[in-house]
Amino acid sequence: MGNRRWIWIGAVLLIGAAIFWGVGGAVGPASGDTEFKNALTAMEQVKTFRGTYVADASSTFHSERLWEVDCNRVVVHQQSRDGQSGSDSPSEMKQEELLVGEQRYSRDSNGSWQNYGYAGERGSAKWYCDNIARGTVRDLMPDIRSLISHGITEKGDKKTVNGVRCREWKFDMRTVLSSQKGAICIGIDDHLPYELTMDGGHYSYSDYNRPVPIDVPEAIVQPASSAGESN
Repeated sequence: MGNRRWIWIGAVLLIGAAIFWGVGGAVGPASGDTEFKNALTAMEQVKTFRGTYVADASSTFHSERLWEVDCNRVVVHQQSRDGQSGSDSPSEMKQEELLVGEQRYSRDSNGSWQNYGYAGERGSAKWYCDNIARGTVRDLMPDIRSLISHGITEKGDKKTVNGVRCREWKFDMRTVLSSQKGAICIGIDDHLPYELTMDGGHYSYSDYNRPVPIDVPEAIVQPASSAGESN
């Protein structure tokens, strides 16, 4: 009986240890917190990059986004295309926008840029670039801070995205108000995010700290840069 008792206790301890290490592998620092903190530090050094978003394909609706960021010039270029097909009246809507300093410009039907004035406290190129430098931007780049605070992560395989080797991390991010599952691929050498997949769509990132050829008329850049420097 005594031997059986010790065998039973040993089995319980082994099961407990397995559960402990299993949970530790899912939520502990080794599960991605260190890598995400490195990513956050790396993202704070980003001056230029390009991002794209493609919504999950449905039978009738499609949505695509492109944004190019050049914080050396304090410029953000954004394009979007949304369409609906398979109905009696298929439609497509395109939009192209330039954020320069704190000003917002939109391209009209004849190809020229129209100045719509102050872009607002949130959403100007200056605001985006300031938040990138602080590591607090949440829409143009992945929300790494929330992953660190609320994500349960699992280490995945290495792969190549946009010509860069990265490691995929699966995550389950839960807050009081929402729950989101997905995967993010972080560069092995530079710790920058290159791919983000979530319910609803796929994000891709490239050209970090490389020249991003945003065609901005000189007449637009100069006044906006002067206004940004005066603040």
